[in-house]
Amino acid sequence: MTGITQKLNYLYRCLLASGQKKSCPYCGSNQFDLVQRKYLITTLLKCKHCKLQHRHPKDNDAFLEDFYQEDYEVDVEMMTDMPDSVTLAKLKEQNFPDLRDFSPIIKAALPGRKDIRLVDYGCSWGYNIYKLQQEGIAASGYELSRPRAAYGRNNLAVAIADQEQDIPSGNDVFFSSHVIEHLPHIDKFIEFCKSRLNPDGLFMAFCPNGSKEYRKRDEYTYTVTWGSLHPNYLDVEFAQYLFRNNPYLILTSDWPYNLEEIGSWDGKSQVVSPDRGGYELLIIAKPNILIPKT
Repeated sequence: MTGITQKLNYLYRCLLASGQKKSCPYCGSNQFDLVQRKYLITTLLKCKHCKLQHRHPKDNDAFLEDFYQEDYEVDVEMMTDMPDSVTLAKLKEQNFPDLRDFSPIIKAALPGRKDIRLVDYGCSWGYNIYKLQQEGIAASGYELSRPRAAYGRNNLAVAIADQEQDIPSGNDVFFSSHVIEHLPHIDKFIEFCKSRLNPDGLFMAFCPNGSKEYRKRDEYTYTVTWGSLHPNYLDVEFAQYLFRNNPYLILTSDWPYNLEEIGSWDGKSQVVSPDRGGYELLIIAKPNILIPKT
């Protein structure tokens, strides 16, 4: 499906759903602030209770299930387009040189930890799993798209589940890269994550930064980032609310991240970097640990 066709289909869906009741997809509140409007019929709303920024109208679950099987495409071709055998062999030989290496961040967040067990949620066809394994991390994955999951299993020999119930438990890290902004039910996602983590395990999510500081820095990119593919636009405030009862480290960056800042986090406190204007938001938390109320 071409980009133009995707956009037209998106606008048509939004037009049909323009009378949809407004409610926060995280907490259910009906109290909002209007952040932005696009195409007359789509709005970015910020929940006054939990602070989640989300697009209205919303897509239904049945549409999303079908869409991410075959139709989902992004401009960075490797993320969704599966290479031929010759191209793949070269990429494997070079260890996917154009892709980011997340292993230093993961190891910085778990200083001194060996035998790290990780699940990559929304892993596409497994390129990050492959790279992490080369760095000694016992990584497996989950991918909603059955064709991409099968391609990774067959061509990279990595473990990718295409059903949530098949994701193994007992992980040290529940990792996702630019996934959470796509999800219709963040609350269910976090609860599921907790069930697949060790008691001291880390939730680690990278996503676009919807904070007002980034909007002030780059209004254009901020505006085009939310919409059809990104119905949620997480910011620092929502990340703080999401893990309000747990230890967390919340950072923004244009890449690379400050490994010393990550490594110095004690894993017990709630820390937010003073710089909230980076393009990307990184949320690290321990969702199975509760901070005692004072």
